[in-house]
Amino acid sequence: MKKILVVDDEEKIRRLYSNLLETEGFKVFETSNPIDANEILKRENIDLVLLDIRMPEVDGGILYETMQLFHKQTKVVVTSVYSLSEQKQVISGAASYHDKSEGNEILLTKIREVLKDGKA
Repeated sequence: MKKILVVDDEEKIRRLYSNLLETEGFKVFETSNPIDANEILKRENIDLVLLDIRMPEVDGGILYETMQLFHKQTKVVVTSVYSLSEQKQVISGAASYHDKSEGNEILLTKIREVLKDGKA
């Protein structure tokens, strides 16, 4: 069973993604901040992180940089209200990018592609 970590400061988004992913058969972890996310990444063998960019205290870009040092094997899909081009400027090198306005079916497609091939 693939493990996905949802990192988003909005509880509504975390619950939505968690419910969606659990229904699809994934084991889901969630947290509202990158500091706790890093602790989860240390304890669990996470396959994929859904990462918001803009969060209080520490933004998603900092977590991504940390992951590149210590959790490079874990794939990242950036999920944000920013446009895809803005997301790529803030966090370059993620496996995929998702504008939250694109909807959940597109997100699921990107997640499946990234977990299968490594890039979407």
